[in-house]
Amino acid sequence: MSALPRALGQEEESGTPKVTPLLLLTGFLGSGKTTLLNRWLASPGHPRIGVVVNEFGQVGIDGKLLPGTGILELSNGCVCCVRGTELWESALELVDRAGAEVLVVETSGLVEPQALLTQYELLPKHMADRLTLRGLVCVVDPQFVGEAVQRRSEARHQLELADRVLMSKLDLASAEELLSAHRLLDDLAVTSDRAGLSLRSSDHDVAEVLRWAFLPRTEPRRKRTMEVRHGASQLAAVSVRVKDPLLASPLHALLSELPGNILRAKGFVKIYDGPGLPLRDQIVHLAGHRVELQTPSPEVQAVLPTEGALVFIGEHLDESWLRLRLSACAAPLAAESAT
Repeated sequence: MSALPRALGQEEESGTPKVTPLLLLTGFLGSGKTTLLNRWLASPGHPRIGVVVNEFGQVGIDGKLLPGTGILELSNGCVCCVRGTELWESALELVDRAGAEVLVVETSGLVEPQALLTQYELLPKHMADRLTLRGLVCVVDPQFVGEAVQRRSEARHQLELADRVLMSKLDLASAEELLSAHRLLDDLAVTSDRAGLSLRSSDHDVAEVLRWAFLPRTEPRRKRTMEVRHGASQLAAVSVRVKDPLLASPLHALLSELPGNILRAKGFVKIYDGPGLPLRDQIVHLAGHRVELQTPSPEVQAVLPTEGALVFIGEHLDESWLRLRLSACAAPLAAESAT
């Protein structure tokens, strides 16, 4: 991997601007984008990766779950203004201030990628000369891609525009589910340039996927008619700050029983296990119908705030109802004893 930065592009001549390879990483809510980025950032020998996180919601979550300093987070991730340059300016700031050798823009799971691709094509020359877009990689959870495509047009458009598709969480899907996912992609005429990773994949496998993701495109990019309009999506994000520690079992039960209009939940909380036991930091994920409480890495744990936060994304969300349901999972006396 040590040769990767040079292979991806360096200054061609003295005095000319450095051209930095850039990758758009997309995929519907819960597909595994942040997990993939964590693996890339933690793998040995990779180039210095600058990450721009384009989040949906007022409380930034993904930026806190990614270790390292070369990360900028843009909350309320709307890219409806076709001529907007904030995202691309943020990316170049990571080159200038953090020494990023390659750039990854992790889009919100609700972004219509054509808006970003059009923005890139309309960049002013002084910015366009410094970036080379290597492609759009769409991350897919094979277990839930069919449901996502059926429910939300964004999921289908992300796949239709992808230059490459990464099938994630292979160890959680059955052979039948994987076959069904590939058949769906074929029916949608999605690119056949596909790779796969499981949660057990080695660092070498992860490094090879990084190389593959940054390969130059070999086919002309497909386009579709712009349909992105500000406020067109009915989805909303509700951000809930979690002051008290929570009880793991009631929290898991609540997340498992949430109604189908809630498509995604993510965040970080402290868990109370009983008297005399230390509080535990846990990363919370609800994607599709899968609930996970994960122990953060030491790098992530070191930067987590003392107060928890959860973001719920879905249709017709009732913020008061969510707060009330979470209150039944709280262990407020544990917070007092921990101080």
